[in-house]
Amino acid sequence: MYEKLSRSEGEVLGYEIREVLTEDQLDEILTEIEEVIADHGSVRLLVSMPSIPYPDVKAIDDDLGFWLRHSENIDRYAVVGESPLLEWSSKVANRVSAPDIEYFEQAEIDAAWDWVEPENSE
Repeated sequence: MYEKLSRSEGEVLGYEIREVLTEDQLDEILTEIEEVIADHGSVRLLVSMPSIPYPDVKAIDDDLGFWLRHSENIDRYAVVGESPLLEWSSKVANRVSAPDIEYFEQAEIDAAWDWVEPENSE
């Protein structure tokens, strides 16, 4: 299940993802991200995960393919959660991928938004 966050605007998209993320739900998110990239040339993402979601297997394949096609078009990617695994994977991903990726604890969600939004990151 996911919810688009109300602070999303322009090239900035935020989502809260909980529990199971289906292939159809991931396709909806990825389609919206691709539309923002087409309109703005790039996207800035915030993904809040209060618990680690469980994607179905096909969704993982779709996500990897999307990442390979569009990672150069992601300017910043804030991961918000309460998980040592999410924190660790965010740090690893930041070292090996093109976008800037930062992990924020759930209580720091406002700081995560500030980091993602373009007027605050120059």
